[in-house]
Amino acid sequence: MPQSFLGKTQSINKDLSMFKPNYSFEKRQKELAKKKKKEEKKQRKLERQKTTVEENKDTAPSEE
Repeated sequence: MPQSFLGKTQSINKDLSMFKPNYSFEKRQKELAKKKKKEEKKQRKLERQKTTVEENKDTAPSEE
């Protein structure tokens, strides 16, 4: 193999190493997505409880 070919291969490998994945960024994004999903679920649960309580008030017989 010619020496120039080996030099090009090494420079390509060096260039590819610049594009390594940023795992900490990916992990943070995943954590934020999980947190958002959990918060939305909590809000839905509170809404469901709120509507259930209101329905029970409407259907409960008055003691008068």
